[in-house]
Amino acid sequence: MSIQEIGKKFATKVSPVLGAGAVGACPLCWVGSASLLTYLGLGALVTAWIWLVLGFIIIGVIGFVLDFRSHRNIRPLLLLIAGSVLLYVGRYVFVAKDLGYWPIWGTGAILIVVAIVLNRKEFRKHTSNTES
Repeated sequence: MSIQEIGKKFATKVSPVLGAGAVGACPLCWVGSASLLTYLGLGALVTAWIWLVLGFIIIGVIGFVLDFRSHRNIRPLLLLIAGSVLLYVGRYVFVAKDLGYWPIWGTGAILIVVAIVLNRKEFRKHTSNTES
């Protein structure tokens, strides 16, 4: 087995897990994480959450790019990027004390979930075609 075959097999096993990193950018996770950090006395880390969410988005994009290389369908990747931009801008650029910008980040969150479901379907369809 060549290095290229090993790399491809590794990518097909790992890329769906990396793509699931986009789920870490879920707005519901922010509330729970901030509450947990505050409860544990680590409330100062809440300000670093912006960078953590950006890291989750980058991990998600990397996973989706690896999946794109496998199934060659650009739609999940484009949905993830559009959803991530809306989610990040709606949550961190247009900051409000209440949920005033929920239509922006809510739409982004929905696009991310749709991208994850679509990407998973495409990945499964591709892997079942290559195995037969």
